[in-house]
Amino acid sequence: MKTLRKLLFALAAFAAVACASAPARADAVVYTTRALFNAAATNLTTLTFEGIAPPNTVANFPSPLTLSGVTFSGPSGGSLQVSVLDSGFFAPLFQFNSGAVLGGFGFIDVTLPAGITAIGTDLMSTNPTGSPFQVVLANGQTFLVNTPLRPDRGFFGITTDVAIASIRFTTLSAAPGQSPGIPLLDNFSFGRAPSAVPEPMTIILFGTGLAGIATRARRRRRG
Repeated sequence: MKTLRKLLFALAAFAAVACASAPARADAVVYTTRALFNAAATNLTTLTFEGIAPPNTVANFPSPLTLSGVTFSGPSGGSLQVSVLDSGFFAPLFQFNSGAVLGGFGFIDVTLPAGITAIGTDLMSTNPTGSPFQVVLANGQTFLVNTPLRPDRGFFGITTDVAIASIRFTTLSAAPGQSPGIPLLDNFSFGRAPSAVPEPMTIILFGTGLAGIATRARRRRRG
């Protein structure tokens, strides 16, 4: 009887640990619209880049730009890291019905605060035909995002069950010999994915096992 009680206790403890750690979703979920991303993520902070560049001009940053704990940078060793461009600067080149945007030089690296598991941003390029973006997470996961023609904006959103340390956005050529254009970001949102909950099947299996052991113990006592 003591052995059975010990076994029952051990299984209950194991079930609690397994249920607490069982993920409820895949490693990464990608969203193609802001509405879906906003519905999935929590505690979001959004950077709009407004008020940084004077009207109809540009603010250049020779060193990385940090806003609300998020750092935006470009190629190391370059004379400029990133720029914030007002929509009136060289119109209509930077007009995406979005106001000011963040621009890079080939790519934009984004370093995030600790614990961020949700990212969403509008994506654009100065190429009027719409350049695709390569998006690479710090863990090496890579995604390809197509962008529409100006003035429409593309969107990339992702939630993961592990923290995202950094992410890189690079414009690619849409056709051989074509310029990829300057990568542009706006409305950069970051926060957290929903907390993981135990999967129903995990709970059912452990519950069934524990119930069977309890029934067996009662029968032995009656015997």
